[in-house]
Amino acid sequence: MKTIEMDSIEQTDNLVLRLAIFFWKEYNPDTVLIAYAELEKRGCPISKSIYEKMTEFRENQLLMNN
Repeated sequence: MKTIEMDSIEQTDNLVLRLAIFFWKEYNPDTVLIAYAELEKRGCPISKSIYEKMTEFRENQLLMNN
């Protein structure tokens, strides 16, 4: 699975962060959460498609943890 390292998250482009969310199945779950948190921290608008992908990701994580 792909990851974005914590020590480089602040230098990571917004597009890369959005792609980590949009293609969440390819990324480590912690990376997806960190990417979303970083976008929020930056005050970036969250599009409907990104919001829907995060919802899908969270639902999947709930199923995996049960």
